[in-house]
Amino acid sequence: MPSVASPPDTIEPAGSDQQPAALSGRERLLSAAVAQFAAKGYVATSVRDIVRAAGVTAPALYYHFGSKEGLFLTLAREAVARVKQVRAEALAAGGGPVDRIRRLCRAHATIRRRYASLSWIVDQILSGPPEAAPAFDFRGLARESLRLFEDLVAEGIAAGELRGCSSRHLALALMGTVEVVVRADVFGVADGKLDESLEGMLDLVLAGAAPPPTSAPVPAPG
Repeated sequence: MPSVASPPDTIEPAGSDQQPAALSGRERLLSAAVAQFAAKGYVATSVRDIVRAAGVTAPALYYHFGSKEGLFLTLAREAVARVKQVRAEALAAGGGPVDRIRRLCRAHATIRRRYASLSWIVDQILSGPPEAAPAFDFRGLARESLRLFEDLVAEGIAAGELRGCSSRHLALALMGTVEVVVRADVFGVADGKLDESLEGMLDLVLAGAAPPPTSAPVPAPG
């Protein structure tokens, strides 16, 4: 079951750091929707709530997105596209499996913090009645991430960088590490310590998964 925490204080406009007055009507709708969904929940938020917060009329929302669900799906798809871009950049730098695992964890932590409000909204949707949820395969997206970590772990085992173990268990441990870091406010960890916490936790997890040291040969008697 998704964890329950307070909604994050920061609301991320979809792909823009501009001030609200400088945003287009479409961008204002996306930004307002994130704020309203995070404050009230997806189900309880009405079209009226969103357009009032965005300073536009309802026809503008229907023109750009067709419906409240269409607006949410646009938010979700744009976030997923960004996740895939960040993943690809993290893995493109090459290196051994463990190096790429570390970069992938850092990338996931960064993007999850960037879309903290949207992650909170998804948690609330998954905790609610399925019939009220927008038509988006949230769990499929999580399984895709799990498979990516599993493949990297399996590659690390084959390369001798990781000891023989369940690739799924280690993949889940790595994803759990990222999850704890992005929800650090629950544990009272200061923002300035998040990167340090991630690196320290990864050190511990990966040290536990490292292959045992090879015993040095005993020299023959002289």
